[in-house]
Amino acid sequence: MPVVAARGGLPRGTLSRAFSAIHLVQSAQTTFEDVMYIDVDESGLISIEGECAGGAAPAAAAAAAAAARLAPDVHARTAELAAADVRGDVALRLRLLADLQPHQELLLWFDDRVLALADMPFLALRNIKGKKNYECHECGAQFEQPNPLKVHLFLACGPYSPLAFWRQFGARLAAAAAGRASSFRPYAPVTPAAPLAPAAAAGAAEAAEAAARLEALAAEWGRARGGHVCVYCGKLYSRKYGLKIHIRTHTGYKPLRCRYCLRAFGDPSNLNKHVRLHAAGGDGAAGADGAGGGGAARLACGVCGKRLGRRRDLLRHVRARHSPCAVP
Repeated sequence: MPVVAARGGLPRGTLSRAFSAIHLVQSAQTTFEDVMYIDVDESGLISIEGECAGGAAPAAAAAAAAAARLAPDVHARTAELAAADVRGDVALRLRLLADLQPHQELLLWFDDRVLALADMPFLALRNIKGKKNYECHECGAQFEQPNPLKVHLFLACGPYSPLAFWRQFGARLAAAAAGRASSFRPYAPVTPAAPLAPAAAAGAAEAAEAAARLEALAAEWGRARGGHVCVYCGKLYSRKYGLKIHIRTHTGYKPLRCRYCLRAFGDPSNLNKHVRLHAAGGDGAAGADGAGGGGAARLACGVCGKRLGRRRDLLRHVRARHSPCAVP
């Protein structure tokens, strides 16, 4: 398997140009040299050594991602594959998470949004048998690190190859893109669903209670000398509250609901952002709080039409999504 490494020193936070999942799958079918070196082009973006920043730049960035080895755990990753909204579509880009020294290898994993879009499996307590001891609950295969087990489950216990992985990855992202509701349209008021039947309501309440107990147990088990450690992926938090919210990304527990459309959330900050979108969209329910259509017009992005709840969010969005470096 080839190694992707930095030719010279590359600073943390360096990005690539945006590319699509199709670019990734196409790149995975290519035979690469033993070592692929990455550098930055004249725009300060990641590129393969020898590639120009012209029309082939997105494919070159995808080639680096497809050729990179996957990080065995969250601590080993030096780069992530991150989701980016470009012209209304979900695109991908590489982001360095650490300063890369000359000839240091790039080890890849995924940001939370990409993990959700690809439906990457998360590990449950039944998969964690001990330190450096992870077990597949489907076939009993043993792993020393958590991420290889996640990939194993992602491939339905099939043999790993970069081509098989990226084909499955591309198919899941395509399915997610086809099925997701556009975030660039205002939210419409939703009529609450009919109440659950007593048996179904009892089952839902029991499941929520079990998820809450699991969250509390995992947070308690995560106590460590340096802070609070996630028992699923090893990520370290200084505060127990941060770990508690993070654990919900593994368990899928979403105890918070939007008061306008009843959408469920696990992270309070995400819920607050979502509620501000209702206000910016001028929903009838939001109007009771003093937000109307005029606010929506003032806080709509002039490039892509995305609505944001606060002026600083709009400015941040324009800088991140529509600056010259952000558009391929």
